[in-house]
Amino acid sequence: MFNLIDKLKQNDKEAIAILYQKYGQKLFGYAITQWKVNEDDAWELVYKTLYKVIASLDNYSFKDENRFVGFVFKVFTNYLRNHLRDTKDKRILTEELFDNMNITMPDESNEALDENESPMMRCLKKVLATLEDWQRVLVLMKAQDFSYKDIAPYVDKPEKQLKVYNLRLRSTVSKNTNLCIENKGYEE
Repeated sequence: MFNLIDKLKQNDKEAIAILYQKYGQKLFGYAITQWKVNEDDAWELVYKTLYKVIASLDNYSFKDENRFVGFVFKVFTNYLRNHLRDTKDKRILTEELFDNMNITMPDESNEALDENESPMMRCLKKVLATLEDWQRVLVLMKAQDFSYKDIAPYVDKPEKQLKVYNLRLRSTVSKNTNLCIENKGYEE
């Protein structure tokens, strides 16, 4: 074990590979199962951890392998905590947006819709239900005057393309809602 740490301090590529093989998959699995982090973020955090461990080895000494493993794990959990703290406020579910706008989506069982709703609202809900989640989030957040910069993290799309997506989606939603109304595609 101490041989591995010495090699890591010398930036030996073989030692870095051994470190990754020994701990990478375990850390990844821990992030996915225990912290419910998505795969891309989990791998990013694993790599950050391993590079941080390598960069900070000169500042620490370890009595045995267990202490070194504990150090690796502590660095990883700190990165996990930071990641969750940073992303907690950015995550939003489509359902939360609907709740905030007092819109309820018809479910797959086609339960009866609220009888007090206008035909236009019924059609709008049907059209929104056909969109992908990221498209609904984009349309609804933009309708609430969020900037494209604020919306980008939620939809996982490039900020520069969101304006085009939004314009197309607004056109599609408007067209399909009007078609629905014309064809009486709502339940009376």
